[in-house]
Amino acid sequence: MRYIWSGMVGGVLLSLSMAGVVLAGNPVIKDRFTADPATLVHDGRVYLYVGHDEAAEDGDFFVLREWSIYSSDNLKDWTLEGAVPRTTFDWGKNDTAWAAQAIERDGDFYWYVTVLNDDPDPAKQGFAIGVAKADNPVDGWQDAIGEPLVSPDMTQSPEFMGDEPWDNIDPTVFIDNDGQAYLYWGNTHLYYARLKDNMVELDGDIHQVEIQNMPGTFTEAPWLHEYQGQYYLSFAMNYPEELAYAVSDSPAGPWEYQGLIMDVLDDSGTSHQAVLEYEDKSYLVYHTAALPTGGNYRRSVSIEHLHYNDDGSIQKITPTAVGIHYEARKIEVKNGIGMMSYQSDDAAFIATEADDTYQQWHLNSLQDSEHTLSFQPNTMPGFYLAKVAGELTIHKHDGSDEFTANATFERIDGLADNQWNSYRLVGDPDSYLMLKDGELVLGHPISAAEKAAATFRVVD
Repeated sequence: MRYIWSGMVGGVLLSLSMAGVVLAGNPVIKDRFTADPATLVHDGRVYLYVGHDEAAEDGDFFVLREWSIYSSDNLKDWTLEGAVPRTTFDWGKNDTAWAAQAIERDGDFYWYVTVLNDDPDPAKQGFAIGVAKADNPVDGWQDAIGEPLVSPDMTQSPEFMGDEPWDNIDPTVFIDNDGQAYLYWGNTHLYYARLKDNMVELDGDIHQVEIQNMPGTFTEAPWLHEYQGQYYLSFAMNYPEELAYAVSDSPAGPWEYQGLIMDVLDDSGTSHQAVLEYEDKSYLVYHTAALPTGGNYRRSVSIEHLHYNDDGSIQKITPTAVGIHYEARKIEVKNGIGMMSYQSDDAAFIATEADDTYQQWHLNSLQDSEHTLSFQPNTMPGFYLAKVAGELTIHKHDGSDEFTANATFERIDGLADNQWNSYRLVGDPDSYLMLKDGELVLGHPISAAEKAAATFRVVD
């Protein structure tokens, strides 16, 4: 990762009084690894149902022993309400508490889950859809039928999936305005079926769905929602996964491909979305691998605003570090030289004078102290400006105290102007952030010109 300075962009000087505070930003859940988010709004509160990733840092597959339930009334402060173990479904096996979604109907709650089926019948072995029931969104979940609602013998699995197919995963449930409930699910193959009013039986045949004019292949993670009379089916496409969507005049389809919602993530092959409507605003809830030591099997839930155009199309979303509650900032060097920008060697991130996307930073502090600051590129959640192997770079947080010290800067009065600021590295207090020959480095400013090159301010 390298840094460049692009042409000046006018801005307003902002206070750095917030700089020493740890800002929530993304991911929104930081106490554990979480994946495959689904949301439910009940009595003005949002409930977040997620898988709890417990794979080791060097793990090579998913380990999910339970689902976790969080709640919030502001989408910023999340309370861990409890957890439901995979063993709630005693017909299942292994650590396979995969993607799930809950819904309310007539005062009861139904939770559709993915579990690996442990059945002696070879035709029924593989991943299956189960359903639990409770009288509230948190406690008392019990297997509603004591067996899978959808098992492998009920669908024609792709041949390459072998003896334990995984096409019956990732359920999403939707109740239309006329009261008819629909269950969608699938991997490689996309399926749907109607549900009976009791929500624990299929009502008719299972249908395999083809999305019309899709420039790729369906992968997984269907999510069904409605907006202004139009039905939207969002899903993961290809691999590594892109998030895309299709629309229809009916929750039963046919579905017409519309476009991408989100590109492939830099740090995770999956992103598994939910669409949340809360207090008249729309959000995309998804997972990345942005927590320290995160990866494909150690994921973390994030949230972005979701916006519709006047014609009902969904605006494409870029994952951010600031999330929905904070604003990204630009950082100007003294004497009008330019704005701090970032790019990657593989050209995934490029700063130009015309596009200031890569001049946006999330300013937080990894040490949660009043006079410290860490610099996180806004489009690279989980990566920080840090001293690694003796060089200044943008690097993924590895979870160590050493990294925290080397990605945290003490904020002091500017060496060239006390109305601005300078930043010295907590892990090496003799090293200051400064500009040299057009690149950002760690240095020891002595001359007046060097001190100006080590003096910054945050601008709008």
